[in-house]
Amino acid sequence: MDLNELAGIVQQGFKEMHEAFSAVNGRIDKLELRMNGLEQRMNGLETRMDGLETRMDGFEQRMDKMEERMVAIENDINFLSRMYGEHSVMLNRLLN
Repeated sequence: MDLNELAGIVQQGFKEMHEAFSAVNGRIDKLELRMNGLEQRMNGLETRMDGLETRMDGFEQRMDKMEERMVAIENDINFLSRMYGEHSVMLNRLLN
């Protein structure tokens, strides 16, 4: 084997190695694109979740306010029924 044949073999080896690296780089680029797409989708989902969380907080605040109002209504009803009972007793005393 002379130097020209050896150089040809080495050159062929480098060419094959270059082609293999190019193929690997192409796959890496495709994976990076897919990862970027997934990252964008995840960011979109995170934004939607933040929006849902904000809406849920609003619902919770409204429910708390409704509960406060229900307690106030219940207190008013208790007061009115107690006053009705007292007036009923007084009216019975007046009539009897």
